[in-house]
Amino acid sequence: MIYGKLWLVVKPSVGIPLFLGAVAVSSFAVHYALLTHTTWLPKYYEGGAAVKKAAVPTDTVVAVAPPQK
Repeated sequence: MIYGKLWLVVKPSVGIPLFLGAVAVSSFAVHYALLTHTTWLPKYYEGGAAVKKAAVPTDTVVAVAPPQK
């Protein structure tokens, strides 16, 4: 372990909860910042956007020419 001597200065009963608390707070802060400063993430969390089909006008008549021989 690289920082093994750290536990000689800081008790593990204090250092581990402090470290895990810092990770939780920073994770919450990052997610909050993404939710409030982006437009795509809230849409992603809502789920897939419904695909709207293009409306075909019903009053338009399309004439098809008969095939030429």
